[in-house]
Amino acid sequence: MKRAGRLVSILEPVIMGLALAGFALNVVLCVRHITGGGLAGCGGGSSCDELLNSRWAQVIGIPVTGLGGMVYLGLMVVFAVKNKRLVALCLGAIVGAAAWFIFVQAVVVGRFCPWCMTAHGIGVAIALLGSWYFALGGHGRPVIKALGLSAGVTVLGMSLLQVYGPRPVTHRMEDVHGATGAVMAGIHARGTGRKVEFDGGRKAYDLTAMPHLGRVDAKRVLVEYFDYSCSGCQVMSGYLDALIEKHPAEVCVVVLPVPLARSCNHVLVPGDIEHPEACELAKLALVVWRTHPDAFPGFHRLLLRGATLAVARAKVIDVVGAAARDAALRDPWIDELLRADIGDWVTYSSSSRKLPKLLVSGQRILHGLPSGEADFIRVMEHELGL
Repeated sequence: MKRAGRLVSILEPVIMGLALAGFALNVVLCVRHITGGGLAGCGGGSSCDELLNSRWAQVIGIPVTGLGGMVYLGLMVVFAVKNKRLVALCLGAIVGAAAWFIFVQAVVVGRFCPWCMTAHGIGVAIALLGSWYFALGGHGRPVIKALGLSAGVTVLGMSLLQVYGPRPVTHRMEDVHGATGAVMAGIHARGTGRKVEFDGGRKAYDLTAMPHLGRVDAKRVLVEYFDYSCSGCQVMSGYLDALIEKHPAEVCVVVLPVPLARSCNHVLVPGDIEHPEACELAKLALVVWRTHPDAFPGFHRLLLRGATLAVARAKVIDVVGAAARDAALRDPWIDELLRADIGDWVTYSSSSRKLPKLLVSGQRILHGLPSGEADFIRVMEHELGL
């Protein structure tokens, strides 16, 4: 009995400390979700960024991290007053939510957010320690029974609400902000081909000179800023392909890489996750565009399917040859285009640094990913009048 009493006295502050840590972490993640601010390893283009801005980060429009913070706060209160039943319900809700969101990351999304997994680990640890705590006091069976029931109800409720409930808005569509002055003479507009204008004519692109997907005579032109290593950009690639396939005569997409690597991008901030291979991947893609534009769409999609740098290098040799590759890499056009793309990313990031960014029509820009392909096509058809 004395040993059990000593363990109880040790477990009480440990459980409260973990609950406080879980509460604080959920609050930080909730603020990150609402403001779009950065966390270490969780900047733009990361799996963490994609998950925290996906449909799975909300339940009926409420951030799940906000709900998690409320449950942890409630747990601390009811644990302090030793209400066993309410403690068991809170523990079950935490474990059930952890089980559901681990499943979502592992099976549905296929990517893991390290901060989210840390929060889930804290939740599981609290549930185990809480069950042990009450077992030492002779209340283990009823607490575990109530915990299991609460966990099951939580998993069922969360899954039904997120799968069948209303899909939250996970992207931002707004008027272009930040572009000022006449920039028609920049590299994006250089050339003798068809010109498309945005932001009241302050920004223009030569469609035939810029890397693009779809027909050059398409009635509607979109401009995407992206990074080949960005998981959200890889998802967006499939959405854009589906849109072009549905409206082949209507939609063309100019694709402009913004490498998230400091070797060629010197404007990254601590909240932007770095992809060390991004600069070389972007340059290889532009080599293919400059030398064999007919091969560009296939190479572009290969990179966005997650091809490694070694695979990309080998493919470029197969397509263009080593001599043509080396000559194209010495062409100042590539570095100038990347600098211009990065500059535009900064210009269009006054409200959000998210990639991908998509210029949709004269004054409209989309930041981030809609909740799914069907949602994306619906939004684009509305914006483009298709």
